[in-house]
Amino acid sequence: MEVKRSFAVGDVLVSRREDGDWMAVKVLAVDSWPDESNTLQCLVFRPISHTPTATSFRSPNDPGYHGPISAAGFAEGWDVLCTSPIEEGDLDGFTQYLKMTDFGRYLEVAGQSLEAVVAQANAYYRAASALDDEGKKLEAIDTYGQAIGLLPMFFEAIDNRALLYWGFGDYATALMGFEDSLRVNPDGNTAFFSRGECLLRLGRLEEAQQVFEEGKQRFPEHRDLYVHYLAETLEQKRSREGSGPTGVPTRPNDPVRPWWKFWG
Repeated sequence: MEVKRSFAVGDVLVSRREDGDWMAVKVLAVDSWPDESNTLQCLVFRPISHTPTATSFRSPNDPGYHGPISAAGFAEGWDVLCTSPIEEGDLDGFTQYLKMTDFGRYLEVAGQSLEAVVAQANAYYRAASALDDEGKKLEAIDTYGQAIGLLPMFFEAIDNRALLYWGFGDYATALMGFEDSLRVNPDGNTAFFSRGECLLRLGRLEEAQQVFEEGKQRFPEHRDLYVHYLAETLEQKRSREGSGPTGVPTRPNDPVRPWWKFWG
């Protein structure tokens, strides 16, 4: 077999590893860039010990996983074994990747309309808010998750789900949610402040201090709030450095639901 310098959708590329096993990848899409380089959106399979053929380049029940790989990486040591049709399920990982990185292209590949996806995500959001109001917190978390699954940049849903975890006292999970929200919407005050609150509750005082210091500059309309929590953080640091308690106490006036939560 001769190395192919350009690749097409469905090409199965194989290479033998130093340990004798074989690697195989299947090309799902070819992305060309202005510098004339190409990226192959690949379905990568687990190594196999036998010599691959057109019908046995993947192990039974191996769905493969998606990976974007530079076409230049296949210039040496890889052969084109065959061209295989794209099967049901082959694009699952690729579409999830596109959903997070190029939503417009995701809609095209998945055959979805933006209007329909947004409408369904909003319906889940409203249902989750109603469940929350009814006190059905776990159901609300799951339903916010459905909205986010449809529309990963739906930062309002990400924030509200994280705030529910905050209400359960699961500050570590809430923190991850607020960080996800800030990746989507870096200027979101709700997520930015709440991230600092989680860090404070987790005892990560240096990081919390940085958040509140930055927040009072970035969000001047909420400066008093950041100043208040900055003062509390510094007090906790002084307590930790002395002989006082090292944890973050639960203040008796804390509301069950954070007052800064928006319920839209």
